[in-house]
Amino acid sequence: MTIETTILEFKISNTYEQYEAYMNAKEQQTMFKEMGVKTFYIGKSLDDSQRATVIFQGPENTLYDIFMNPETKPIVEASGHIYEGTKITRWIS
Repeated sequence: MTIETTILEFKISNTYEQYEAYMNAKEQQTMFKEMGVKTFYIGKSLDDSQRATVIFQGPENTLYDIFMNPETKPIVEASGHIYEGTKITRWIS
């Protein structure tokens, strides 16, 4: 199995603290664990407090496929993540 590191950069509609709390909530972490995904880093931009980044690691295509599925858009946006304009970079080793 190939492990993929996925980096998302995006704007948020709430505060960074609210976004981070949502992502670190037990419910979200359980969902990620069930998908075999780990959240390595959640951070905010020094230049713009309405921009955030998350680094995930998991099976190849897992996060990308979830993010690109229109049915998951409401789940993604529930965190405060603004779907439009999200920059996705994907890395494998």
